[in-house]
Amino acid sequence: MSNNDQEIQSLRNLIDLYHGDIAVFAEQVFGSILTPKQIEFCEAFRTKRTIAFRGGVGFGKTHAEAIVTWWSLITHDQVQISIFGPSEPQLKGGIYKELQLLYGRMHPSFKDAFDVAATRISRKTNPSSCFAEYRLASGDRPDNARGIHATNNFVLVDEASGIDDEVFTGALLNVLTDPNAKLVLVSNPSKASGFFWRCFNDPDISDQWTHVHGQMNDSPHFNPKTFEQLSKNYGGVTSRQYRVMVLGEFPLSDVDGLIAREFIDAAVANYDEVEPSPTVPVVWGLDPAGAGKDASVLCVRHDNKLLEFHEWRGLEPTALSYKVRDLFEKTPKALRPAIISVDATGLGNGVASNLKDFGLPVHSAIFAGTPTRNPERYSRVRDQLWWEMREWIHSENVGIPNHQKLIEELAVPTYDDNSGKIKLEDKKSIKKRLTGGRSPDYADALAITFAVSKTRYASKYGWSKPIRYDHLQSFE
Repeated sequence: MSNNDQEIQSLRNLIDLYHGDIAVFAEQVFGSILTPKQIEFCEAFRTKRTIAFRGGVGFGKTHAEAIVTWWSLITHDQVQISIFGPSEPQLKGGIYKELQLLYGRMHPSFKDAFDVAATRISRKTNPSSCFAEYRLASGDRPDNARGIHATNNFVLVDEASGIDDEVFTGALLNVLTDPNAKLVLVSNPSKASGFFWRCFNDPDISDQWTHVHGQMNDSPHFNPKTFEQLSKNYGGVTSRQYRVMVLGEFPLSDVDGLIAREFIDAAVANYDEVEPSPTVPVVWGLDPAGAGKDASVLCVRHDNKLLEFHEWRGLEPTALSYKVRDLFEKTPKALRPAIISVDATGLGNGVASNLKDFGLPVHSAIFAGTPTRNPERYSRVRDQLWWEMREWIHSENVGIPNHQKLIEELAVPTYDDNSGKIKLEDKKSIKKRLTGGRSPDYADALAITFAVSKTRYASKYGWSKPIRYDHLQSFE
């Protein structure tokens, strides 16, 4: 074997070693000693397809991202690494800067093999099919995240909490159709909603992700005295910033959210404990939708407990009306609602009219109408009902099921009162931030149940007696 052949074989052996051990790769190529938490992330990257890495500050998330990027470029052929982030300054000042710093420390045996440009790193011998580049991820331009395919297709999403959900659902998840793809989400857990939050908390998808969680004390330079001072700077151990930046935990609620996340979680935890009053009848709330992608949802609430939802898709008003009537007739008489409160805005008006013709106890709630209670406090009925729902949840004596769509829909909306009246965030903006760009159908259906105050009928109808549906106007 010639000297050249021996050198090639030695290099192959070295690459094989690095391929199986990223910690050894980091030490020998860059002189970097990885921490246990960084090794945990690197090993997840090496062996898994979908990884979600949340953490506080100061323990080296960005360094670990840069290490696995260079590892991919050196130990793989036909590899494309796409690095997404919410803004160019964040990308340039974060992971791409770290990639450049590591390039400056790289062992000469590998350094000469790469070109490092402003937004792209490529292998000189095969620049078109072995490269890493960064791109912006924007809900306004999801095309930036589409059409990414390669033999080894690795996608890293930096500050994933700041990426619009539609970028994930409409584009980035598609990379997993490639046979050897990886999708890695890395972020401070700064939001209590959105796709990154769901990767850890939504039982429908969380088991599809390998989770890595880091804290400030995972830093090799952790100093208890410095840690104590930083804790004070972040507002103390009970503050939102402390949870996110120090503990690497998701906040209990989104900033300026209408309904505080901690109360939503408490309502879920209370579900098996709360007992509805036997003198308060059941109320149904119906949020009708047309034949589009949104669902018609009916909420069944008994006093302080949300019992269940019923959902129908693709139904015109008449067909939906018959579905509700059939459900009513199948319900045991003792469990039938005293009121079916319907959002009678638009096509819902026809549904409400049909249900009245069927002889059902219907109350028409016009979301866009003038508030029916405390009009000096709210802009519209929609604002009034959502606020009353908020007060119901914040009472801490309520139970809601562990229904992830409902939980997200309750946690996402914001509000303002700059005009002197409470005004809920508009539905278009809410839909943009909900997973899949959907409408908050479940939360709206629950809100509609508050269109009629329970005090209007609690004394009139004893729950142990048969319910009669006369004088319905007294409920309005």
